This record gives sequence, structure tokens and C-alpha cells, in this order.
Amino acid sequence: MKNVLGTLALSVFIASFAMAAEEPKEQPKTDSTVKAVKETTMKDVSVPKTAVETPWATNKSGLKWRDKIVGKGTEAKMNMPVNCHYTLWLTDSEGKKGKLIQSSKSGQPFQCTIGVRLIQGWSEGMVGMKEGGTRELLIPPAIGYGAGGGGGGMIPGNSTLYFEIEFLNEVKQ
Repeated sequence: MKNVLGTLALSVFIASFAMAAEEPKEQPKTDSTVKAVKETTMKDVSVPKTAVETPWATNKSGLKWRDKIVGKGTEAKMNMPVNCHYTLWLTDSEGKKGKLIQSSKSGQPFQCTIGVRLIQGWSEGMVGMKEGGTRELLIPPAIGYGAGGGGGGMIPGNSTLYFEIEFLNEVKQ
């Protein structure tokens, strides 16, 4: 009898522990809860783009690049006409974004053909991007504007350039 009572007490203890561990039952919705749910729509919810910020990669040319957002559309190739937005900074003494030089983000997208009349670092850096993606480029002088500089004097010679490029779409011709 003593063993039966001990076993019964242990069973009750285990059952009460298991019941306490169960998730609480959902509370009935009040009128104010229902109203709050109805007033919340998808337009109230901010859905961010898929930001991944991959680690920096370095090409043989010295170009460093990383994706902030990996696109899902067409992949950029040499000689492809594209629309994109860009922002250009000179790098500071630590190789980070320094002085802002130029941006297309407040105006019309920049239309160009990859590999045609662009600095080598930009063309090389866009190849492989997918539409909808955003990529950062660190372009050394050798594949940028070189010793002569550029941009009507805005870019001093031997400058390392920091670009952020958003690949909007391929231009269909």
C-alpha cells in the first residue's frame, strides 16, 4: 500500500508539473482587441528589403566589393545597358566613406552600358549583380581615375573611390 501511495503521489506531482508547462489558453478577444486588429493593415507594416551585407570580396584587380542587398532579377553582364542609382564618396584615411562627391538618388536613374565609357572598377563591380540588388565597391586608383583624377577636379589623383550602386533594371532595346 505504501508503494501504491508513493507512486500515486509521484504521478500527481508529474501531472501537475506537465499541466503547468502547457502553453496558456488564448484569451477571448475583446471588442477593443478586434478593433485594433482591423485597423492594422499591411500598409502600416514596414517590410525591409532582404539585407545581407556579405563580407568584402577582393578581385585580382584590387577591387573590393560586397552586397548589401542581393537582388533577385536578371544578372548584370558586360555590354548590358542598365539603369542604376549610385552614390560616390572619396575614402577617408581609414578606407571608409569620406567626402560625398555625387549621387543620382535624388534625381533620375543613371543609364549606362557596363564596360562602355565607365571606369574599369565600376564595370567590374557590377558584373554578377542581380536586378534589385545594392552593392558597395571600393575602387583603387589603378581601376578608377588613376593619377590624373577626374570629375572636373572633384576627384583628386590617386583616390580610392567608395561607390554604392543599386541595380534597378536592364534597359531593353
